[in-house]
Amino acid sequence: MISPVETEVPPDDRPVVKAEPVGPPVQISSPSSRRGFLIAGAAAAAATASAFGIVTRGVPRDATGDPVLAPPDLAPPPATDSEAWGSPAIRLARRLTMGLTSDEATLARTKGFSGYLEYHLNPSAIDDSAVDAFVATTYPQIAMQGTDLYLLDSSAVQKQLQEATLFRAAFSKRQLFQRMVELWTDHFNIDFANVGYLKTLDDREVIRKNALGNFPDMLRASAHSAAMLVYLNNNTSRFPNVNQNYARELMELHTLGVDAGYTQTDVGEVARCLSGWTIKGKGDFNFDPTGHDFGSKTFLGNTIPAAPGTGAAGVADGDKV
Repeated sequence: MISPVETEVPPDDRPVVKAEPVGPPVQISSPSSRRGFLIAGAAAAAATASAFGIVTRGVPRDATGDPVLAPPDLAPPPATDSEAWGSPAIRLARRLTMGLTSDEATLARTKGFSGYLEYHLNPSAIDDSAVDAFVATTYPQIAMQGTDLYLLDSSAVQKQLQEATLFRAAFSKRQLFQRMVELWTDHFNIDFANVGYLKTLDDREVIRKNALGNFPDMLRASAHSAAMLVYLNNNTSRFPNVNQNYARELMELHTLGVDAGYTQTDVGEVARCLSGWTIKGKGDFNFDPTGHDFGSKTFLGNTIPAAPGTGAAGVADGDKV
């Protein structure tokens, strides 16, 4: 494993972690070292799977004891500041990954700026089978459906989601994908404490499924997410007593921004469009036509005409927004 031993501040104020090979345990000298934090978290997460017989000293191994997934080594200290930040490919690698490793530095230098970027923009072509296999074996709950997760202890479900996320961030070869998962998880923020196991479904079906897709697909998936609807109270929004919480956050945080020119009237009209958008079972989207306002609405100067009192028409109101 590695241990950060010195930090310095590069031109953009992000810490560069200088490391040298040492034996375990991992020691984190500064909370500003994200890579060190991730490695420590992933090592702790890996240790919990020792009962499976595939982990030794925090490193997954096969039946013969050979490493299946080597711990990521931080890139060696650059000789000069210019070497650390002057190369476009290396600068890209620092931005694109969770932290520069020796392997990623070599890959960036070999492929060059454009080639390295294209490589990470196509994560399905990157062999990440070792990480996938370890996560599937060690954290099986993250692949379960809501009906099964509902029966489990909530703290255990949360722990598996957290540890699987840390492990992927530290060890995955699909580093840009993991960065985008982090970005969209922050952007479409949902507190596990408020929604429980539904967050696991959102992580898998909304965030990870669309992390390197396009924003409209991500936004629609989030709007149909049971976790999001519960977190922002839209699951209880019924005409005529509509709840405006999700409608407001949809514009203020998820899309337009607080200074984009929408009004409180727009918030109310969006809430009407989304009335009756709720959930059923243990995490499935559901539209309740008895709770939807089928009247005409005007949103940002656009008229959404009155619709017949059917399910499809009511869902279309929200999709138009």
